[in-house]
Amino acid sequence: MKKTLLITAILLVSAPGYCPADTIELHNGRIIHGKVAGELPAAGPVRISFTGGGSLTIDAASVRLLRRDSRCDFRRPAAKPENKKPGSPEKKTAGKPGSIPPKPEEKKKPVKKEEPGKEAEPIEAKLEAEILRLVSELSRQRNTNRVRAEAALKRIGPAALPYLEQVARHPFALTRRAVVRIAAAATGEAADQLLQAALQDKDEWVRKLSRQALAKRGS
Repeated sequence: MKKTLLITAILLVSAPGYCPADTIELHNGRIIHGKVAGELPAAGPVRISFTGGGSLTIDAASVRLLRRDSRCDFRRPAAKPENKKPGSPEKKTAGKPGSIPPKPEEKKKPVKKEEPGKEAEPIEAKLEAEILRLVSELSRQRNTNRVRAEAALKRIGPAALPYLEQVARHPFALTRRAVVRIAAAATGEAADQLLQAALQDKDEWVRKLSRQALAKRGS
């Protein structure tokens, strides 16, 4: 009996959907899944480690709620089956026997414009964890890590900009330059705010990059 219980516990822990981690809810509404080092409340910064590697340091005052060892699942929910009315006949494609039916035309979804003052929609937990990992890579001493992280964050676009606010004040000048380049490649109010703040940076290259980006925007 004990052996059976032990095997069952091992299978549960090794299951793909099992991911014990701490859930950190910030005052701005964002939720982070990771492992918090130390206890809260804390006097100084709080370090969060991620299962896939990397870490993030945040201000303890920004944490609103901490749930220890909560179960998180980064898998996308399965698509819901279409509800068909009972008795409704299925449409059959007319054509010659053996002919390939034509593909239905795809309808293009209208592009939603961001309204000023409106908060961005929450992103998926898996994407948020990836953004946080890439942001932490920007502060690495190894140039290869920073270059790859910068390119990946540029591809993600405006969704990554709110996570760059804290690292924009990082003591490593090369990290701050990367933040300016990412903001310059994006559009929107968040990108403009990062560039405007960089004009006051102590590093000459950070100021120069931000001035060039704002000049191209006509700001």
